[in-house]
Amino acid sequence: MSEKIIFIFDAKEGDQLSEDVNTPDGKILVKKGTILDYDIIANISNHHILEVRIYDNDELEDNQSGIDSKRNTENEKYFDKIRKSRQFKKFKKTYDENIIDIKDGLNEVVTNNSPIDTDKLIEGTQQILSENNNSLQLFDMLHSMRQFDDLTYVHCVNVALISSIIGQWLKYSKEDIRILIICGLLHDIGKLMIPNEILTKPGRLTEDEYKIMKQHVNLGYEKLKNQNIDMRIKEACLLHHEKCDGTGYPFGLKSESIPVSAKIIAIADVYDAMTAARVYRGALCPFEVIETMHCDAFTKFDPKYILPFLKNVASSYIHNDVRLSDGRTGKVILINDNALSQPVVQCGDTFVDLSKEHGLKVSSIL
Repeated sequence: MSEKIIFIFDAKEGDQLSEDVNTPDGKILVKKGTILDYDIIANISNHHILEVRIYDNDELEDNQSGIDSKRNTENEKYFDKIRKSRQFKKFKKTYDENIIDIKDGLNEVVTNNSPIDTDKLIEGTQQILSENNNSLQLFDMLHSMRQFDDLTYVHCVNVALISSIIGQWLKYSKEDIRILIICGLLHDIGKLMIPNEILTKPGRLTEDEYKIMKQHVNLGYEKLKNQNIDMRIKEACLLHHEKCDGTGYPFGLKSESIPVSAKIIAIADVYDAMTAARVYRGALCPFEVIETMHCDAFTKFDPKYILPFLKNVASSYIHNDVRLSDGRTGKVILINDNALSQPVVQCGDTFVDLSKEHGLKVSSIL
């Protein structure tokens, strides 16, 4: 495949890097193979890097289309296999039975300013959890539930489920896990007051649309601030889009000023959003999500919470069959603590340590 060098000012969304972009001190800023968007282009430019090497788009479109199609098909086959299992059918039945009651409870708060009965609100979520004791398996169940019209209340339930698992992994008390579940259920309640055409827009939001979208944290907090509920729930609603490096909203807080509940909900929120299927992209390989989130583990997230979470998610795929980006298939046998998205994979009689193989990665779960 041919390549070309372009000025960063000539880069367009959709261009794909054909080599790593390095900072002047030699650190990798953006990895080879990254598809550029406006934020990445701006980041490269801000580091005073004038030229990048990209694949020639004319050749890339046909080639990449085939690669993505195969990868998405294989990931979908894996989740199709789960959908046919007895455990998933039981999970879906319980999920479907409880989601309506949870939806009605959230709408009551928004529409009628009803007092929040936290016991009643979390009843359905706790039933889903009680019937699915394998916390690692729950992630595959949620991936397999994905629909293109991923609605706000479904997202809130998923974040509540994921947050409860994080609490278990952190060995929190039952009461603290209960608070995390409620935080998850209510964290995005403000989105129920955002216009639907903005919430469901498949492409990039305009600057004005993004300003409206960001208001959901303030709108949600206004609905919760006078409710007789734990302060941690109100903080999670208002502050779950704050980032530890100060780049979040609404206040640009840094790590020491962000409450723990908001930090944990942020992890669950991002993970669920990244693994949700969208009209404009297919199913993502879990290791791709892990890699993306791990890149922000020491900047946007608090490593105290994000690293145990990602390690546990990655470890759930030990003994799973996978396909590597060079076409080989094998079995995950070991997770690298310092490179969670790059496990050791056994391909026949060969052991491939992806952390030592530049450019090689897990492309799909089989």
